[in-house]
Amino acid sequence: MRAVRPIAYVLCAFLTNGAFSQTVTDGREILGRFELRFAELDSLLHPSRDVATDLSGDRRVPAPGSVAVSADVIDQALDRRVEAEIKEFKSRTGLQITGQTYYRLDEGLGMDEDDAVSQYNAKVQAELRWSPLQSSIFRRKGTVNEIRLKGELDRLAYEKNRLGMSVVRQKELFRSRYDSLLCGILRHRIDNLALLSDAHDYLLHNENISSDGLLEILNEKAEAERKLMSVGGNRYPQARDLSCPAVRLVMVDSARLLQHICDRQIDLKELGLRMALLEQREANTDYWNNVDIAPFVRYSYYTRTALPNSSNVDAGISFRLPLSAESKRQRQSIRAERGLLGAEHDRLLARVYDEVRFILDGIGRLNLSIEGEYRRSRELLHYLAVRKEAYANRIGEYDRLARMKEYNSYLMCLEKMAEFQYQRDCQIADLARYLTDEPVETFCYEEKVMD
Repeated sequence: MRAVRPIAYVLCAFLTNGAFSQTVTDGREILGRFELRFAELDSLLHPSRDVATDLSGDRRVPAPGSVAVSADVIDQALDRRVEAEIKEFKSRTGLQITGQTYYRLDEGLGMDEDDAVSQYNAKVQAELRWSPLQSSIFRRKGTVNEIRLKGELDRLAYEKNRLGMSVVRQKELFRSRYDSLLCGILRHRIDNLALLSDAHDYLLHNENISSDGLLEILNEKAEAERKLMSVGGNRYPQARDLSCPAVRLVMVDSARLLQHICDRQIDLKELGLRMALLEQREANTDYWNNVDIAPFVRYSYYTRTALPNSSNVDAGISFRLPLSAESKRQRQSIRAERGLLGAEHDRLLARVYDEVRFILDGIGRLNLSIEGEYRRSRELLHYLAVRKEAYANRIGEYDRLARMKEYNSYLMCLEKMAEFQYQRDCQIADLARYLTDEPVETFCYEEKVMD
């Protein structure tokens, strides 16, 4: 059995006249593929401006309501419902008309205790009563405010759902963008690995070399193909630009962002509205809620058999005064619930601060990773340019497999940089969950990585 020779030596032997006499055609075909591939990759490392690719990404998260088509429709429907409830309340006049009519069944039984003048056998009665404490003039402002606060709470519930969907859609846009970038780079790396695999397979069958290198390449190729299928497969073409792009770091004004979140964060705002609603309910709850004082005018008409029919008009005031401390206990219960919401507000504020700081730390770490991969890609790009010059000025042969791996190292660096940018932009989109009235880009600014 022949001794296993180094791959670099075997590749150099491809062009010798005596080696691989029976398979020289296959060997030269593989060598030709390597040279064509190197030429293509070199052209992609320095593309023309019209095909340059921007890997900096688009971090714009749509302002709340700009994604959901039905947002304005829902807002208008909520406004109509609130106005309808207010009109319903204001229509309460406190006026009511009551009446009764009846016939006395004991007329002929001798059971009537009234005197002859007061005796009657039928009666018709109608009464007009006004209860001002049950009308809209009593606590009108407080009740209207309570209705509006309930409407704002319902609006916030829709807003939370709409905001969550806008963030999901923005992440989907980010994913589509970076899937296309990764697919374009991955397809080049897979082509390189396929060529490396063919070369190793050729050497394995003709030079009796070790299969360790081939196994490593096959594993790397399988992993790259799985990754390619997971991000879109063949939906996207190969990248036409493999130059190192201009990368921008996204910085967040954390102090201004945290202050804005403290003032406007949707869950904190919801708690604030619930506390305001309870405060208004407490103001609207007192002893007068169960009191009823109502002036009235009553008309009565009597039919009699022995005497002419008669009628009379009465005027008076009726009242109902509860003898209990129910309203006081209700106010105490509402006050206790407000205290509970106050404690929940403090706990929620601390949790939101922790979550936002965690996201900001993640953005900072990803910026550092992006910067590191960018500098590494610049160094590799310079290295490839130097190596290309060295290969062009070489004397004799060189290890083409090693050169192909150098290109793959650069491609893997671009993949990592794109993945870090995608993760960072998704983190920035997550910040939008804490904002309702401002796009997250308002609190961001970019810094170009300096060489």
